[in-house]
Amino acid sequence: MSTSFKKSDKELLDARNAIFKEYGIPGLERNGYAKSPFKSSWFGQYDTNIRGYSYELCRLADNGELHLVNATMVKDDKWIKINLNIFRLGEKLESLDQLGDCEGINFHLPPHESTSMRLRSDDYKGPPLFHMMFSPEYKLGNVGSESSFEKEVRKLANLVGKDMANIRSFESRWHELHQPRTTDVEGNVI
Repeated sequence: MSTSFKKSDKELLDARNAIFKEYGIPGLERNGYAKSPFKSSWFGQYDTNIRGYSYELCRLADNGELHLVNATMVKDDKWIKINLNIFRLGEKLESLDQLGDCEGINFHLPPHESTSMRLRSDDYKGPPLFHMMFSPEYKLGNVGSESSFEKEVRKLANLVGKDMANIRSFESRWHELHQPRTTDVEGNVI
C-alpha cells in the first residue's frame, strides 16, 4: 500500500514565508536594508489580493541611490520571488525616515518596473538554457516525503540566506544591466 505525500499550498506558503523571515531579512539588514518606510509598502502581512506575503526593504546608498528589494510569496506557487531595483534620488536624504510621508507606489509602476531585476532569474550570464538547467533557484522542489521536504526547505533557506548576505553582488550586477532613473522621493521621474 503506497501513500502519497503531499504538502498543502498553505504549508508550502508558510514554509517559504518562514524562510524569508528567518534567513532573508537578517542578511539584508546586515547589509543596511530596513523595512520600507513608504505608506504603501507591505512587510509580512498576508495580502488577500495576491493570496500571499510581500516584503519591501530598502537602503540609502552613500552615492544617493535608493535600493529597493521586494520579496513575494504567493499561494499555489513554489517560488520566493525577490526583485531588486535601484533609483537615484534627486534630493539628498539623511535617513529612510524622511520617506515616511510618501506613498512609494510610483517606484513599482511604469517606467520603473522595466529596470526591476528578479534575482536568480534576470541576472544570469551565459546561455539561458545552461542557467535554467543548472543554476539554483528560490523554489521549493518536488518532494515525496517529509525528509525530502525538510531537505528542500534547508536548501532554499541556505540559498536565500547566502544571497541576501551577499546582496551587494546582485547590486553590482544590476548596475551592469541598468542605469538608475533619477526620481523624486515619491518615485516621479525627474
